[in-house]
Amino acid sequence: MAAKMTARQRIVGAIAHGEVDRIPVCPNLMRWMRGNKDGVQGCTCELHQLAVLEKFGFDPLIYFGMYLNHPISSDYVYRPDADGGYRDLPNVNVDIRVENHKDRTVHIRTFKTPDGTLTDKIDWSRPNMGYGDGPNPHREEPLVKSMSDVAALRHLYPKPRAGFTQDLRMFAEMVGERGVVEYHEASNAGSWGMESLGPENMLLCSVADKDLLKTVLRICQDQHIRNLKEVLESGHKYIQVSWFQCGPSVGWSPSGIKEFFLPLIRESVEMVHRYNASYRFQDDGKMADIIPKLVDMGVDVIGALQPPPVGDCLIGEIKKHYGNKTCLFGGLDPIYTFELGTKENVRKATTEYLEQVGDGKGIIVNTAEAFGPETPPESLHEWVKSVADWCRKNMGK
Repeated sequence: MAAKMTARQRIVGAIAHGEVDRIPVCPNLMRWMRGNKDGVQGCTCELHQLAVLEKFGFDPLIYFGMYLNHPISSDYVYRPDADGGYRDLPNVNVDIRVENHKDRTVHIRTFKTPDGTLTDKIDWSRPNMGYGDGPNPHREEPLVKSMSDVAALRHLYPKPRAGFTQDLRMFAEMVGERGVVEYHEASNAGSWGMESLGPENMLLCSVADKDLLKTVLRICQDQHIRNLKEVLESGHKYIQVSWFQCGPSVGWSPSGIKEFFLPLIRESVEMVHRYNASYRFQDDGKMADIIPKLVDMGVDVIGALQPPPVGDCLIGEIKKHYGNKTCLFGGLDPIYTFELGTKENVRKATTEYLEQVGDGKGIIVNTAEAFGPETPPESLHEWVKSVADWCRKNMGK
């Protein structure tokens, strides 16, 4: 049995399937911090992530460059209010009209590029007014409507922000043994990158205009690979890439996933591995059918393993078949167990989960999605205690 470990040693050990003194617990508290009065309301910066995770006794896994914080490059496709202020698009003139309503804002934009003009209209609900604490935009008019828009789209992806990798390196050194800093990449086609078409049009194009879909996918993938390379060449070793927009839960069929997305995922994984870094694949929806393919690609960490009824992942079965080949990250339900449940629900679900993962090797305990702001702090405290009690009893610590 491993001797007493630091949080960093514990997380790295779990990823590598080594002996750990106890199973690490690494929640995503970004939404909770943003909206819970008992957290750090409104702030999800890396320093506050570290402070809140340590306050509860978790093993800090810090998301650096999360899309709502300060990503490596401004994402104007997804966010009309992106941090660059459009100043990092030197060859593009931008006209914006914003209509403020009680429950939403409407952004009407025109981009005049050297290769043509793009327009879109984004309806964005305000938080906590019927669509949750962090609603995503609704595309009333997408940026890309036909192949004639593709050349202009290429101008809307600015270069990586100067100093980003230096900031990442400095913060990782500051955290040291207190945890692991994970670079979060969300510019890829399976995350926010495809917002130029919009979720509905992505699916429509997969049937009606495959060439357009594949061309836009390639543009997204190129800037995703560019961003990954920038981080990897700085020496950073822990990468998380979310592919939630290309899973079964948003309507993609197994054949569609195979045709359009698996080659891009493989390309991303192989690049990370060329730098001897670790790759975490993340999808908070149904994903049981794709797990064998991810394992075959050599994905180092697979999250979020959403259980029924929302998802389709049974942690015991997944651990049995793939637990010796990849690190499993997640597997608990954040809503019915934590947000709407009691302390007893938390302890029962956590204990059952730990019993199913057996020896605990290659496991990082987490929920399948970030905790919502209504999650009681008592549920989080009980979670830490439940894991510690189980490990003490079953792992001798």
